[in-house]
Amino acid sequence: MPAEQTPQEALAIVLEGREQALEKMEYWPWWYDAGYAAACALLVAGQGFPAPISIVCVTVAIAILVIIMRKWQARTGVWVNGYSPKRARWAAIGLGVILMGLMLLSIWAGRMQGLIWVPLLNGAVAAGLGVIGMRVWMRLYRIDVRSMP
Repeated sequence: MPAEQTPQEALAIVLEGREQALEKMEYWPWWYDAGYAAACALLVAGQGFPAPISIVCVTVAIAILVIIMRKWQARTGVWVNGYSPKRARWAAIGLGVILMGLMLLSIWAGRMQGLIWVPLLNGAVAAGLGVIGMRVWMRLYRIDVRSMP
């Protein structure tokens, strides 16, 4: 029969496991940034095109996100949704609001005004903001998790 653990020993094990998980999230491969940027670009730009093209853009973007999620989970053993914990949640919500605004602008300019260059420009902006937002989220996530009791 194993010896009883003290609460301090149990807490140390939990904290060590948490730190090991965070270390796996410290660096990510180029395909993560590229895939996330492409998904953001397709989601935003695709809204400005006619329905068949828009549907394909959204479908491909979701497929890219699923592939990223599965590959990341296989690589690190961890997957966290974008809405927890608190500080990281606000980074995800902020990025979502900005991308929604770009989507609406793409719909208005592309579908209603026929200015196809606007959705394309919005997609490029969304790609850059997606990568920046993801890195901000990751930094805040690590801060939040390390500050948990």
